[in-house]
Amino acid sequence: MRILLALLLLAAPPAFADALDRIAERGEIRFGVREGSAPFSYRNEAGEAAGLAPRLCLRVAASLSDRLGKPLAVTWVTVDSGTRFSAVEQGLVDVHCGPMTQTLARRERLDFSIPYFMDGIGAALRRDGVQELSALAGQPVGALNGTTGVAMAAEWGAPGGSPVIRFDSHRAGLEALARGEVDAYFGDQGLLLHQLAVLKREDRLIPIRVLQDQFSYEPYSLAMAAGERRLRLEVDRALSAAFLTQEVFSDIEAELGEFALSEFAAFLYVLVALPE
Repeated sequence: MRILLALLLLAAPPAFADALDRIAERGEIRFGVREGSAPFSYRNEAGEAAGLAPRLCLRVAASLSDRLGKPLAVTWVTVDSGTRFSAVEQGLVDVHCGPMTQTLARRERLDFSIPYFMDGIGAALRRDGVQELSALAGQPVGALNGTTGVAMAAEWGAPGGSPVIRFDSHRAGLEALARGEVDAYFGDQGLLLHQLAVLKREDRLIPIRVLQDQFSYEPYSLAMAAGERRLRLEVDRALSAAFLTQEVFSDIEAELGEFALSEFAAFLYVLVALPE
């Protein structure tokens, strides 16, 4: 049966080799991992790929190996918020394994899997600064460069004429907020809460609070080059299996720890999983 599945996967190939053909020929799948987007995608102290998305990508590799009937080596390629799109488009990575929001605009450039996590843009304020975003009156605001947080920062800052400062990491943005260089910092709420917890564990005095409100709908998905229909199908097959068996929740607990999923976020896995 495994040999038959492998033959079916590789039967009737397109006129040109697609990503699945190249993966099968190389015997290797290349995943993009972020350097410091914990808990969703990062390099740990040993330099290994870690986070919720890489855990799910390893499930993809195992499923694809089984479907192809041959072992697949896994290679991790480090990308950041500025290089992740080009790395996928240029074929440097087969699948981006990190916190990337699936949007209609981005689907013009890339293909996306079913969502694997639901987050939303949140904001952090300094405890001795403005206490409401509506009180911003020209003070600088910040966000991670190359993310949807930049647009949200611009939207909230526009009425008072606040400039948007772009940072290379959430850590750098939150530290700038603590120093008073910006008066609000915008980013995916789960990432902000996690990074703030890391800073506090370092015994740092961080006079920052993350607002409870979320200002957007941010479905995280794995990303592939546009037009990779067969690879996307296999990625969705592996994710759906993890969701329907609820194995995804062990991955979430391992990486997010005490982070509490909302009822809606937990229901996402039942809602988006696809039957065979």
